[in-house]
Amino acid sequence: MTTPRDDCLLFATSFMRDEQDWHNRYLRWYRYYRQSQLGNTPLVLIDDGSPFLPEDADTHMCKPDNWYRPQRHQLNIVRFEQNLGRQSLTSYPGWWRSFLLAPELAKRAGCRKIIHIESDAYILTERMFSLIENINEGWTTFWLPTYQMPETAIQVICEDQFDNMLAIWNHSDINRELAENILPFTQVVKTMKGDRYSEFKRNRWIFRSRKFDWFPPFKTNFFFAPIPPDADFATQVVPRQFSDIRFQVVLTDS
Repeated sequence: MTTPRDDCLLFATSFMRDEQDWHNRYLRWYRYYRQSQLGNTPLVLIDDGSPFLPEDADTHMCKPDNWYRPQRHQLNIVRFEQNLGRQSLTSYPGWWRSFLLAPELAKRAGCRKIIHIESDAYILTERMFSLIENINEGWTTFWLPTYQMPETAIQVICEDQFDNMLAIWNHSDINRELAENILPFTQVVKTMKGDRYSEFKRNRWIFRSRKFDWFPPFKTNFFFAPIPPDADFATQVVPRQFSDIRFQVVLTDS
C-alpha cells in the first residue's frame, strides 16, 4: 500500500437493491481498491437512497449533511434518504446528485483531489495507478477507442476544477444529455489501454450476424472476448469477467 493521503478522495456512486447487489458489486469494489496502490486513500460510496443498507463492520454510514471527515480504514457510505434514480437514457438525476456531491465533500474534508472510479470499473496496471496518483491539476479522464469517446467511469478531478464541477448544476443540458457530452474535461488520456470489454464478443465465423444471438452456445462465456492481458483498465465489468486472475482479491472472503 502507498503512503496515507489525507488530501485525496476516491469515490463511486451507488444504488444497492439487496444484499446480493452489495456483495457482488460494491463490496468487491471496496476490497479491490482497499488492497490496491490507492488503498490508503479514503474510499467513499455516494448512495442514491438504496433500499438495502449493509451492516458490515468495515462500513461507516452517514448522511450528506453530517459528513465532514472520512474514516480511513472503513468504507464511507454517504447516503441520500430519497432515491432519484434514472428516468431515461439521458436523464439520471440520482447519479448527478451523487456525482456532484463529491466536490462538496472534498472541500469539507480539505481534500485537493477527487478520484472517481465507478463500482464496475477496475484499474489493472501499476502504471495507470501511478499515473492517477501523480495527476495534480485539471480534470482528467481516459479514452474508449471502440466508442471514440471519453470514459466517465474513471476520472481525476483536482482542486482547481472543483468549482467547475459544481457549476455543472447550472448546465442547460443536465438530465437532457449524456454526461460524456457535458463534463468539461481538460485532458483525455489516450495512452492507457482500456474499454468496455464486457460488450465484446469473439469471432463467430459465418454465424457473426445478430440473428444467431438466440442460439444457446453463443450465450456462453466462451463466445465473449476476455479482457486483454495488456489492458490498463476495464469498465462495465460483469460477474463472468471476475474469473480473470487480476480480480482474485475480490472473490476471496474478508
